[in-house]
Amino acid sequence: MKALNFILFFSVFAISVRAQTPYISQNFTAGHFFNPATVGLGSFNKAQVIFRTQFSGVGQPYKTTGIGVDFGFLKNENTEPNKLGFGLQAISDQVLNGVLQTNHITASIADRVFLNDERSQYLAIGLGTTIISRTVDAQSLVFGDQYYSGRLLNPSSLEVINNFRTKSTLNVGLMYSHNSYTSFFQLGASSYFINRSSGYNTTNDSVRVSPMNEFSQVLGQLNYEQVFSGNKTLMIHANYQSRYENEFIYAGAAIGIPFNETYESTNRMYLGCFYRTKDAVVPYIGLLLNKYKLGITYDIYNNDMTSANLRPQTFEFTLSTYFGKRRNEGMRSLFD
Repeated sequence: MKALNFILFFSVFAISVRAQTPYISQNFTAGHFFNPATVGLGSFNKAQVIFRTQFSGVGQPYKTTGIGVDFGFLKNENTEPNKLGFGLQAISDQVLNGVLQTNHITASIADRVFLNDERSQYLAIGLGTTIISRTVDAQSLVFGDQYYSGRLLNPSSLEVINNFRTKSTLNVGLMYSHNSYTSFFQLGASSYFINRSSGYNTTNDSVRVSPMNEFSQVLGQLNYEQVFSGNKTLMIHANYQSRYENEFIYAGAAIGIPFNETYESTNRMYLGCFYRTKDAVVPYIGLLLNKYKLGITYDIYNNDMTSANLRPQTFEFTLSTYFGKRRNEGMRSLFD
């Protein structure tokens, strides 16, 4: 009962807190980077790496690398069957081969309340904190303080960046999950708040903006995968993100085709496509190889860059490995 009261309290608190998460196309396989309520609550412990190079067809303007690990611990057999989870994530965003570099290090903890005797349904609350640091190689800049970082990172002048080299955030997430033998379902939301209460300390009026608006983010997500004919699966993902630079919906689906499966080994190839509103179509190829998960996406842009005869190329690669003893007997899903 105490755990349930804890979740209800933070579900109210989460409405008012906000900040920033990585801009990637495979967020459906990297939930612990976006919602602290997912850390350590999957079928296995997990480690993951992310590499994304964006707009490489017009130089090397954006590159994102990330690594994360999460695991479950402190199982209590004598009272409620709650399982705590803990996660660590690190993300580095680089602009123009490191001229501007933004690094995020996040630590999160999650707790869940099971809603049925089979432990196939639960409600989870997650809390986390992120340290954000920025470095600028001013000697590599041609236009000095007129440098503008673009839409994937917060627009700023060198003056603003130097005033706020390091910040911290508070992260809150909620997640409902149901995992049966033939289906996997998740519905969740997360919210981030950057620890700063005043506006910019700068004489440049052009960069005076509301700090709450600039560094706010709210995210909602839906994950669903269902087994159908011949052990194939249909997976559907949708998320809504309200970020400083834009607001968008990202949604799509993929078919999972089984191969060389055994009772103890789940192997599937996934073929699918996703769409980010007003931005890009994203074909996806993925592999679930028992305790390994790989994914590749390529963003096909439909914005002004393509009409201006620019050919931006954005590739993204993710690799996950699972370790430790399996914690449930439900369906193995790409979202897990």
